[in-house]
Amino acid sequence: MMMIFTRHKAYNRGKLIPVICAMVATMVFLLSANAAAGGDEYVLKPGDVISVDVVEHPEFSGHHKIRPDGRINYPVIGELDVSGLTCPQLVTTMEGKLSPYINNPVVSVSIEAYFANKIFIIGDVNRPGEFEIYEPIDLIKAIAMCGGTKNAAARTAKIIRADGTIVTVNLQDLWNGKLSKQETNKYLLYPGDTIFIPETFLINWGLIATILGATSLVLQIILYSIYINEH
Repeated sequence: MMMIFTRHKAYNRGKLIPVICAMVATMVFLLSANAAAGGDEYVLKPGDVISVDVVEHPEFSGHHKIRPDGRINYPVIGELDVSGLTCPQLVTTMEGKLSPYINNPVVSVSIEAYFANKIFIIGDVNRPGEFEIYEPIDLIKAIAMCGGTKNAAARTAKIIRADGTIVTVNLQDLWNGKLSKQETNKYLLYPGDTIFIPETFLINWGLIATILGATSLVLQIILYSIYINEH
């Protein structure tokens, strides 16, 4: 009985090892997916045109425009909600849905065109207006597109996202390269975003010096007049 129990215990332990490994691998995958989703990747929106490519299966590959309801009609799968997902998230979703029809599907998704290819730059810049972009661009390039700020001492910029979120940027840190690559990526501009550069108040020290000089001269004249009258 002891030998049977020992063998049975060893047998169960041997079967558990692959199961535990699979569970660990799944947890690592989920953590990686959550980390990717928590980043600053572009989220698909209605009106975007996406390209779906399934390796060795051209019948499942093609271009799709996301409808106003946030869906696309995909072969075999049918109606698929894609708005609000990032491209990596959509890849994971589609690979899962294609699995019953394709053995180990390999899917890639890219954005062919954005719904709104424009960003807007307003405030204390040389050429405010709307500008076309064809991919997400960083803040420095966006400010260069409008001819730069009127005042080189401009301290802040505000990025107003298409969803209404406002991000404040320290321009001096940006110019001086004090921001890490990860921080810089937070300031990428996407279609529909607006940049606002507040006007920087400048003190005209020349004018103040002139006023103080004139005031000092008047004061000297008054004091001299008092002195003459007393003597």
